[in-house]
Amino acid sequence: MKPATLRMSLEEPHPHAGARARHRFAIAGVALALAAALGTPALARALSHSWRLPIEAALIGVGFLVALAFLVAGWALGRRLDRLSEEARRDPVTKVGNRRHLEECLAHEVERAAHAKMPLSLLMIDVDNLKQLNDSGGHAAGDLALAIVGDVLNDTCRSRDVAARFGGDEFAILLPRTRAAEARAVAERIRAALAERRRACTAPLDKLVTVSIGIGELASVTPPRPDLLLEAADRALYAAKQAGRDRTVVFERPPPTSSVIMLDERRRARKKRSRFSG
Repeated sequence: MKPATLRMSLEEPHPHAGARARHRFAIAGVALALAAALGTPALARALSHSWRLPIEAALIGVGFLVALAFLVAGWALGRRLDRLSEEARRDPVTKVGNRRHLEECLAHEVERAAHAKMPLSLLMIDVDNLKQLNDSGGHAAGDLALAIVGDVLNDTCRSRDVAARFGGDEFAILLPRTRAAEARAVAERIRAALAERRRACTAPLDKLVTVSIGIGELASVTPPRPDLLLEAADRALYAAKQAGRDRTVVFERPPPTSSVIMLDERRRARKKRSRFSG
């Protein structure tokens, strides 16, 4: 996702977020302007007398000028509030969304995907050697590694995806209308792009900037809840770290236990209890 697209995503977390502040303030400014203009006939009479205009024309002139002033003021104030809201949802180091932004989008997308029966995937990404980078190159090296990962996410993600820093050395990407197999392809593109960036870096970044990625799909969790999707992706991430890091793992739901096996286990437990009681 290019930076301009990322800004759009941060400004509007989802399609139902409503009108942005600058639009609301502009509309409110026009309404206040009209009310003020219609409520100041004395000013209109004075203008009419000074400019030798009919009273109706003076009223229209006053209304237009006051409306324009309120419109400009409302737009400027609303734009400032939009920027503050955008900054509140962006991580300053990596230039992707922050955890608050991700959680807002995750709740909305899970609800929408479950209602429309559409696929939804979540990537949990961990920078493998951030502590080692901080120890060897200082926190400046660690921040640079995080910034590189954030830049790769911005360049790799699609316009509908939501990339965010989940906390510390962890990132997350929400992939609407995406199945696990497609999410794996996105994850591998991220790892390949990061490998390209790594070749252009100097030590210790050239060897230590790798990521492990866990993938959870909404279809693999029951019921379809944001916390369960996060847990599935986090389990897959843990498996990737345990398997040696710098790899992608997809969460797989364990097969259901056979009712026959469960019945046999209950019989064995009853027999065991009866032996001890006897």
